[in-house]
Amino acid sequence: MSLYKKAFLHGIARVFALPRLSIPLILTLGLTLGAVLSVTAISSTLLYQPLQGVKNEASLQTFEYRFKMSDTLSVSYWNMNRLQSFGEQFADLGEWAGINPTEQNVEINNGIYPTTRFEASDNILQVLGTRLLLGDDVTMPAPEKYVWISESLWKYAYAGAESVIGKQLNVNNQPFIIAGVIEDLMAIKSAQEVLPQQVWFIQNLATVAAQQDNVGNISNEIDFLLFKSANSNAVLPTLEQTNEWLNIHTTKNVEGDNLQLFLDFLNSANKEVTIAPYRSNMLGETEGLIIALFAASIGLLLMATLNLLNLFIAHYQGRTKEFAIQLSLGSSLLKIRLLVLLENLPSFLLAATAGLLMTGWALKSLPLIAGDSLPMIDSIGLNGITIGASFAIIILLSILFSALALVDIDKKALSNNLNSSGKGIQAQSNQWLSRMLMVLQLSIASMLLTASVMITTQSYQSVYQDLGYDIGNSYNVSLTIADEEYVAQLRDFEEYKGSEVNTLLNDVGTMIESSVADSKLIVADYGPLSDSLQVNAFLNEDNNNEQVIYQVRSLSANFFSTFNIKMLAGANLTQEQISNDEDRIVIDQNMAKAMYPTLTNDEIIGKAIKLSQSGDHGMIVTGIVSNTISQTGIANPLGIPAVYSHRIDTGGSLQFTVMMPEGKNLSIDMLNDEFARQFPRLSNLQVTSVDDIWKQQTLNQRVSLWVVITMTALTLILAAIGVAGLTQMTTNHRKYELAVRMATGAKQSRLVRFILKDAFWMLVIGLGLGFVVSVIGYQQIQQQLEMLPEFNWLAMTALDSGLIAIVLLSVMMPAWRVISSDPMQALREE
Repeated sequence: MSLYKKAFLHGIARVFALPRLSIPLILTLGLTLGAVLSVTAISSTLLYQPLQGVKNEASLQTFEYRFKMSDTLSVSYWNMNRLQSFGEQFADLGEWAGINPTEQNVEINNGIYPTTRFEASDNILQVLGTRLLLGDDVTMPAPEKYVWISESLWKYAYAGAESVIGKQLNVNNQPFIIAGVIEDLMAIKSAQEVLPQQVWFIQNLATVAAQQDNVGNISNEIDFLLFKSANSNAVLPTLEQTNEWLNIHTTKNVEGDNLQLFLDFLNSANKEVTIAPYRSNMLGETEGLIIALFAASIGLLLMATLNLLNLFIAHYQGRTKEFAIQLSLGSSLLKIRLLVLLENLPSFLLAATAGLLMTGWALKSLPLIAGDSLPMIDSIGLNGITIGASFAIIILLSILFSALALVDIDKKALSNNLNSSGKGIQAQSNQWLSRMLMVLQLSIASMLLTASVMITTQSYQSVYQDLGYDIGNSYNVSLTIADEEYVAQLRDFEEYKGSEVNTLLNDVGTMIESSVADSKLIVADYGPLSDSLQVNAFLNEDNNNEQVIYQVRSLSANFFSTFNIKMLAGANLTQEQISNDEDRIVIDQNMAKAMYPTLTNDEIIGKAIKLSQSGDHGMIVTGIVSNTISQTGIANPLGIPAVYSHRIDTGGSLQFTVMMPEGKNLSIDMLNDEFARQFPRLSNLQVTSVDDIWKQQTLNQRVSLWVVITMTALTLILAAIGVAGLTQMTTNHRKYELAVRMATGAKQSRLVRFILKDAFWMLVIGLGLGFVVSVIGYQQIQQQLEMLPEFNWLAMTALDSGLIAIVLLSVMMPAWRVISSDPMQALREE
């Protein structure tokens, strides 16, 4: 049997015969490799894999034009009418399209199917490069009467039959004829999960051009425009050019005395233009998170590598006599290193297998962990790139370990060691490499922990911030009004009291309470936490016509008391005042400061605020409440003033907030039949607990929080293991010396100080270097990555204190085990 084959078989046997070496290698490297490969699989899919349903990615860009309501909130100005006008003015640059994904239930053969609904312009397939598989193209005349379905919905609901063309499905109680089948479009930016079952509603831009646009409505109907360049040198419009277009568009759509009013309003607002490649826009903050995770996982792998290197160096320094004999028999260092490589290969291959198993488990768990916070999540899995990367890393580490584990071999020192008794520290073990590796490891740990602690602090504050109210066991009930004529009819009233919309809201509320036992309608609108934000603006005549932007919130007589929102001054509207439709409102503290910065809360009560240009009088401030957070999951609250009113603008949907007793649930099944019977013009019933809304809004931050906490824990564990391993190795190497010192009268406390003094400079240099690099490097990186929070000195101090404590314990514990042993036993062993 050749030496090389024997070395490999010895390596297999060593997996079981030497668990102190093989188990730390397989577990530490396997788990760390699993983290690296998981991030590799995610990044390779999201950053490099072709986008499903988008063939024209190379020529696609996104164009955002947003009104900045505050430092943390901006709202898109696009709708189909503005897309048509903008695309016409800048048609020489290329083709412009728009698409908006939302959730939608559709009825097919008396069955309800949850789908993703795409509202899109009639050139969308041409711009995206999405394939039409069957039927008529979306450019057909009058597409508003038809619907297109995705390939997955076609196969799932219609078994892939070609006879599907011309069949009918119901959306929001309205029948639509199926005109065609389109391939699944999964690579699209969306606030909700994109389902493979999809329905497409197309608007003809030529038809849209003839419609009047309410330019004052910042509707956010389309989040961004899609631009397909005619040539690679196309330069997209600047903010100044876009503002100029807006003035032209406003002039075309507004007549008479209102024109200057609209121009003043639009021009006084803060606006921004953002241009990005299609993939970068789709990924959003996820792109920066992937880069940060990849850097962190590489740092963890490097720390694990340094730990294992110290372990291997300690192991092979105990075999110096064996190497001395092999050299004396004529072996070369290269041959010895090759034998060591083959000897370690089985353990490394097992570590690679463990890493792949860990990666597979992590990726299967990804939908449960990340929810819909990652786009294209169903496409993420083990692929050739991930498997190839795992074995490439293992082979490189095997070569590195085999080379560095014997880098300190000196033939003369080996010869002296062979001729000596072997007492005390071996001449071969000067430990310079181990100490240098430990300094590097502590520096890396400090740098990783700096970013981890900053992000953890920010994520925790975003998730668990004080909302200013109690959610309780509340539910949001939503319905859609698909009939545009009915929407216009509900909005057509001279006074709110007794209007059709007021009557409808009261009737629906009464029906909910009568249909569900123990339910209590709180308000016929969103509660204090919602996915929707209605924003209005007015000119403050008392302050040089300064523009005031505010949230429109709804109230009821028991709204504030139910959610424990603190009343700072005045009182809430009574049920009698609401029923009489009195011109009264409640404002929050932000609105009070914006309108009356020099007055106290009590002095503001009774003041009138003119929220619109029409009418001779304003709305009387009846009460002032504390500020609340209407949308969570962001580090900094929106900070937009809020005005609470009992007059509810429904638009195309109805919302109801219902409180249930603790332990009882509200579901669609409890309401669906009664809604269908009493209100046939309302459809797409959805029931969502407000707690689920909170979970959805904080999902990204909670995922980030737990990922970073895991990374932090792994970093601390690896740092502790590394320091403890090096201390164990150095104290074991000096066991004979320590035994002699104890036998000659040295106290244990003095030996502990002796060992700490020996490790002191290593710790100072490692942690000091890491601290300096962390402070300087973090501030530089933070300027490049918006996701990173500002540097927090308090968190940094706590981090370093904790790391120093862990390092000291890691030195003390293994050292004390050696020192507390019987010195005579140590002398006899040596």
